Amino acid sequence: MSGFHHHSHSKKHSHSHHKSDPTLHAHKQGDAKHSHSKEISNQNLLLIALVLTLGFSGIEGAAAYFAGSLALISDAGHMVTDAAALGLALLAQIIARRPPSPKHSFGFGRAEALAAFVNGIAMLALVAWIVFEAIGRFYTPHTVDGFTVSVVAAIGLVMNIIVAWVLSHDKHSVNTRAALVHVMGDLLGSVGALLAGLIIQFTGWMPADALLSIFVSLLILKSTFSILHESYHFLMEGVPLHIDYLQVGVDLKNVPGVLAVHDLHVWEMTPSFPALIGHIEIGHMQDWPVIMSRINAVLLEKHGIDHVTLQPEEVHGGEGHVHHELFEELSALQAELGKAEVIPPVRIYQGETFYVDCASGDTTHRMAYHVWGDPNNSKVLFCVHGLTRRGSDFKTLAESMCNEYYVVCPDIVGRGDSDHLSNPMMYAVPQYVSDIACLVKHLGVSQIDWLGTSMGGLIGMIYAAMPHCPIRRMIINDVGPKIEPEAIKRLGSYVGQPFEFSHRAEALERANALCASFGEHTPDEWETYNGPMLIERNGMWVMHYDPNISVPFASINPIMAKAGEMAMWHAFKNIHIPMLIVRGEVSDLLSAKTVAEMCKVNSHARSIEIPGVGHAPAFIKREQIALAKEFFR
Repeated sequence: MSGFHHHSHSKKHSHSHHKSDPTLHAHKQGDAKHSHSKEISNQNLLLIALVLTLGFSGIEGAAAYFAGSLALISDAGHMVTDAAALGLALLAQIIARRPPSPKHSFGFGRAEALAAFVNGIAMLALVAWIVFEAIGRFYTPHTVDGFTVSVVAAIGLVMNIIVAWVLSHDKHSVNTRAALVHVMGDLLGSVGALLAGLIIQFTGWMPADALLSIFVSLLILKSTFSILHESYHFLMEGVPLHIDYLQVGVDLKNVPGVLAVHDLHVWEMTPSFPALIGHIEIGHMQDWPVIMSRINAVLLEKHGIDHVTLQPEEVHGGEGHVHHELFEELSALQAELGKAEVIPPVRIYQGETFYVDCASGDTTHRMAYHVWGDPNNSKVLFCVHGLTRRGSDFKTLAESMCNEYYVVCPDIVGRGDSDHLSNPMMYAVPQYVSDIACLVKHLGVSQIDWLGTSMGGLIGMIYAAMPHCPIRRMIINDVGPKIEPEAIKRLGSYVGQPFEFSHRAEALERANALCASFGEHTPDEWETYNGPMLIERNGMWVMHYDPNISVPFASINPIMAKAGEMAMWHAFKNIHIPMLIVRGEVSDLLSAKTVAEMCKVNSHARSIEIPGVGHAPAFIKREQIALAKEFFR
């Protein structure tokens, strides 16, 4: 068919035969279940518990002083350390919500385990002090006011039951459970203090105060040691306690096509987020996609591991590893002797343009797409542009990532080299999603990563919410389910409006002015970014897109806008893949409030803000490209 990609795309993209390629890793699509952005406990629970505990500890401490009760002092001490533990746990969860950075690529999820470990150590110190003080009181008995102790301890018991009930609603975080151990210890302390007060009140036996203090302190040691063991094991990157490391190795070895397994490591990057890396020896590299799928299924079903990074190594028969250089030398020698046919090298693309036929109602249209890299690469990255942009926006990013990815940058219909639609009302996200699905099918790929800017982010959200979507990970660049009215007004002021200049320099200057919010760029960067936006038609320089793309945009009324927003929120909540929401610090289209709501309603999403940029970060700058590389790794 005329205009189509002349290279045949296999359903299973395979790499050339070589021993090992450090860039050839297998990441499972199921990162959806546990995103790098771990599920973080409800901070409100900790805040409520902190206020209740801190408030009552002061009252109990004063009563303990006047009553002279060690049991009451130990209970008040427990509550003070509870408040500190809850404050530390709350701080840890705030830190854990921070997005990954170039220096902390996994984020700050370990802060919770660190807080749990510190809380456990503090609990041990408190127990040691209480036991030491209690033993001293056996030799020098203190007079204790039993009635005061009984009343205050009873109130403390009720308070601790309320706090424990609040914290028990979060059973997943080791950090919150460590704080709960403190509270349960305090609850037992209140029981002990109440018993001591009643015994002293009715019998006058003063040693009961010290004896019950020791008994209660020893009771909480078991839970404290359990938390310390779990958090220490996690911080030392131990194999998750629920996973049998040796059995994982056996199960991998038994996967059909796997010859050997070595350099296998299993650990937790953040709590409840097991990960696995290793090397897999296989017979033929072209079998790797099938073997990889089998491995992912085994690891998820048998061991609950769904973040997998594996490096395949090709083994030829019984002769061990054959180096790529030797293979090339032998092929060249055989070709010279006429014993082998020379296999033409795979072409590496650098922005070539191809087309795919798509349906729009009863008609068809062609969508252009530009490609960089090796078409046989199984790692495919789709970069999808904004409302008035085109695929060339991602030229700098694609050139930087094409060694690791086959980068595909479509011109959404009505833009760039793609056809224009006869019915302007078809310029809408459903049509765009249909075209993308058609392109994915045309390329024959089963898994892709996605970077969508503005409109490209909306297309990605709808596509990712569909059943059996091939998207593995997605960057949503400065857009969300809710679009701010100011941005809609700004876009309406120039989308589809007259744009004609007799000189290209004037047209480029105007285009740069319209894109000023994208951030500061050099003249060369502006030329790379906005130069392709301009085309010459009838002696005038105009925008590349069909002005009619503004027709459905301009027809939106408030009711339609609200309905569309509700539909987008519904779609976003049903996405189950890791997502990174990128926001320009001064964006007028995506508000910080909307970003916070997106992260709240979908645990797979995390966010990062680009300083000094509005709508939208252009991903031309080195640090922004590094951000994309880190996320898609």
